[in-house]
Amino acid sequence: MHRAVFPNICLILVIPVFTGLLMSNARADGIRFNANHLYTQSDTRTTLKATGETIDTDFYRFDQRYNLNVSKRFFPYLNFETGAIYEFNQLWSDTEGNEIDVDEEILRPYAELNLDNPLYNAGLSVRKRKREEKITDLPKTRADRDEISGSVGMTPGEFYPNWNLRYTRVHTYDDPETIDQIEDTLLLDSSWRPLETLNLDYTYTRVDSTERTLDFDTLQQTHFGRIGYNQNFLNERLSMSTAYSINYNSFEFSSDTGFVENPLLRSAGLSSLDNSPEDGPALSLNPALIDGNLIASAGLDIGTDGDQTQQLNIGLDLGFPQAVDQIRVWVDRRLDTIVANSFSWAIYTSPDNNDLSTWTLVTTVAPADFPTFDNRFEIVFPVVNTRFIKVVTRPLSPTVIGAAGFPNIFVTEMQAFITQTGADVSTDSSVTDQNVNFNLRGRISARTTGNYNLLYSQQDNDPGDDQRTQLSNSAYLNHTFNSVFSANVNGQRTDTSVLDQDQTNYTYGASLRATWLPTFDQSLTYTGRYEDDDEFGTAYQNSVFLRSNAALYRGWSAFLDMGYTWEEIFTGEKITSSIIRPGTNFQPHPTLDVNANFSFKRTEQSDADIGPKDESKWDVQVFYTPFSNLSLFGKVNGVTRDGDTDLFQQYTLNWSPFRDGDLQLFFNVNQVLISENNQEQTVIGPGLIWTISRLFTLEATYNWTTDDSDIQKIESNIFNAELKTIF
Repeated sequence: MHRAVFPNICLILVIPVFTGLLMSNARADGIRFNANHLYTQSDTRTTLKATGETIDTDFYRFDQRYNLNVSKRFFPYLNFETGAIYEFNQLWSDTEGNEIDVDEEILRPYAELNLDNPLYNAGLSVRKRKREEKITDLPKTRADRDEISGSVGMTPGEFYPNWNLRYTRVHTYDDPETIDQIEDTLLLDSSWRPLETLNLDYTYTRVDSTERTLDFDTLQQTHFGRIGYNQNFLNERLSMSTAYSINYNSFEFSSDTGFVENPLLRSAGLSSLDNSPEDGPALSLNPALIDGNLIASAGLDIGTDGDQTQQLNIGLDLGFPQAVDQIRVWVDRRLDTIVANSFSWAIYTSPDNNDLSTWTLVTTVAPADFPTFDNRFEIVFPVVNTRFIKVVTRPLSPTVIGAAGFPNIFVTEMQAFITQTGADVSTDSSVTDQNVNFNLRGRISARTTGNYNLLYSQQDNDPGDDQRTQLSNSAYLNHTFNSVFSANVNGQRTDTSVLDQDQTNYTYGASLRATWLPTFDQSLTYTGRYEDDDEFGTAYQNSVFLRSNAALYRGWSAFLDMGYTWEEIFTGEKITSSIIRPGTNFQPHPTLDVNANFSFKRTEQSDADIGPKDESKWDVQVFYTPFSNLSLFGKVNGVTRDGDTDLFQQYTLNWSPFRDGDLQLFFNVNQVLISENNQEQTVIGPGLIWTISRLFTLEATYNWTTDDSDIQKIESNIFNAELKTIF
C-alpha cells in the first residue's frame, strides 16, 4: 500500500472522533464507519482493421474509500456531526511498453452544528475537499475547495410567513495555480399562506464570484416572486385558480479582459429514448432536469444498466430563441477520467418539439470536460440561436475499462449558458420573465366536465429593448354518453412574438372511447396542428390513431395500435406515415412470464429526406423461475431502419445455492449490435454477490468482452471485485 495511506487513515479516524468527544465531553451518540475496496484488472488487445496492427494493454486499478461519521445530540434540538471521507486510488497501465502510473488522494473532512425545533432552525457547517494527483513523469498537482455555510430560518406554522436565510462561501484553488476563485452565495427563501386560498412566495439569490487568477468579478442576482389564488364555487362544481409570477435576473461583469458563462433561463426540461435524434417523436417533459437539485436523479441512467439499444436525448426548452454555446449535464456521482472520456455528446437544435420535428446536428463533442470537484459534463460548442436544444449520448459501454464500477450514472440536472467577454457584457444586463396563468375547471352536468386555461408569458431583455411574448388559450370538454361511449374534444391557440416576428399555432383534437365488454375496449383519437409563421409560412399536421385492448384469458392480455399521419412542413414537402403496433403479455404458468411487443412504421415523403422510410421495433422478455432459488431471464429488443439493425440481447442465470440467499451466483450474456460502423459489443461472464456477514459484502465478476467495428476490434478480459465494509 502507498506510504501515505496509513498516516491519512489514522488522521481521518482519530481527528473527527477526538473532536466530537472533546466538544461533548461524553460518549458520542452514534459512530458509523464504512469502507469500500474496488479492484479491477484487465488485459486488452486492439486490432486496427486498416493495417492489421495489434496493440496490447495491461491495466489495473485499486480504489480505497473510507467514510467515518460521528454524531452527538447535546439538547433535544441541537445536534453536532463530524467526520471525513478518504479515498486513495491507484491506476497503472502498460501499452506496448509505455507505462503510466497514477496515484490520486482525496480527503473530505466536515463538521456540522444544527439547531432544529418546531419554530426555529439554524445551522453552521465547514467542509473541505483536497485532491492530490501524481502521474508518471509529471509534477504533482493539488486542488482544494474550502466551504463554510450558515443558515437560519423560522417556521411559525399555518397562516404565518415561513423563511430561510442561507449564506455560503466557497474558495477553490489549485497548485500549480490555474484557478483561485471565491464564490459567495446568499439565498433567502420565504412563503406565506395568509388565507386558505392564497399563496405568496418570494426567493432572492445573490451569487458574488471573484476570479483572482484572471482578475474579474461577476455578480448575479435573482428575484422570484409568485402569487397564487384558488377557489371553489357552486358547491365545488366550479373551481378557479390563477397565478402571477415574475423572475428578475440581473448580471454584472467587472472586467473587459476575461470571459464568463452567463446562465440562461429554462422553461422546461425534456428527455426521451430514441435512436433517430434527427426527427421526432417529441421529447417528454422532465421537470427534474431544471429543479435546481444537483443530487436527485431525473430518471435518466447513462451507466451500464441504461438501455444499451437506445440513445438518450436530454433537452431544454429555453422559452424563446436564445444564443447558447455551453450545456452542463450533472450526474449523481464522480467519474474517473477513463469513464468520463468514453462518452460522446451530439448537440441538436430545433425551432419546435413535436412528433415530426426536424432536429439539426450542430456538432459532436468527445470527450467533454469533467471538472475536478463538480460532477458534471461541460459540453462546449459553437454559438447557436435556438429555443429547443438537446444533447444525445449512449449509456456507458460495458467494454470500457472500469465500467463495471458504474452500473448506474443518473443524470440530475441540465443547464444552458452563453459565454460572454467583458466587452460584450453591459455593466448591468438583466432579464425579466413574467407569467400569468388563469384556469377554470367545472362540472357542467353529471356527465360533462370542461376546462379553460389562459397563459401569458413575457420576457424583457435589457439592454437591447428586446421583448418576447406568448399568449395561449386552450379549452377541453369531456362527455360520457353512457356506460359504453365517452368522448372529449380540445383546442388551443398560441400566439408568439419574438423580435417583431409573429407565429400563430393551433392545436386541436378529439377522441372517442368505447368499452364494449369488461375485457375489451377501444379508443379512436384525432389530433391536428396548424402553424402560421411570418418568416417560414404555413405548415400543418394531422393524425388518426386507433387503440384496442383485450384481456383474452386470465393471465393473457393483448393490444393493437394502428395510426396514420399526414402533414405539410414549412418548405412545402408533404409527408405521410402509417404505424401498426401489436403487443401481448401472458403467463402460461406461475413460473413463466412472457412479454412481447412489435411495431412497424412507414413514412412517405414528397421530396425531402426526413428520417427513415421504414422502421420496425421489437421487444421480447421472458422470465422463468423453475425453483425458488433459481431464475432465468432473457431479453431481446431491436430496431431496424431501412435495412440497418440495432439489436440488444441479454441472458441472465441467477442461482442462490443456500436457503438464506447470502450467496448469489449469476452468469450474464449481453450483446449489442449497432448498425453504425457495423459495431458489435459482447460481454460474457460469471459473477457473485456474497454477504459474508452483516459487516462484509463481496461482489465479483469476470468478463470476456469484445467490441468489433469496421475500424477496430477490441478484446478484453476484465476481473472486477468490490469489498464493502459497514460498522
